[in-house]
Amino acid sequence: MIRILLIAVAVVFLVMLLKPLKGEYAMLVVLAGGILMMRYGVEQMQQILETIETLKGYMPYISNYLGLFIKMIGITYLCEFTAGLCRDGGCQSLGGQIEILGKLSILAMSTPVLVALFETIERLLS
Repeated sequence: MIRILLIAVAVVFLVMLLKPLKGEYAMLVVLAGGILMMRYGVEQMQQILETIETLKGYMPYISNYLGLFIKMIGITYLCEFTAGLCRDGGCQSLGGQIEILGKLSILAMSTPVLVALFETIERLLS
């Protein structure tokens, strides 16, 4: 985590130096910094995926739901990252639209889980 914070601070300082001189380069520095930080996030996700694979061994009937959960987390991170870049680039409305579409995608993916939950509740009550 310290590496990520140091990268973020370095990016902020570089952007502060470059923005008055060459604003277009500042955006590229933000993009490069975001990609570096995302790389460390992917490394953390690998550890989480290994833990989830272990959980699948204990409870094989929930493997479909764990796959959906991982996809939802991925959509969340990618939408937040992209929306942040859009906002940094001056396109606030585009960033907001990306966030809304990400939320709708997650909602659409979660409907099978809700249906299965209600079916289970119905079986328990009858």
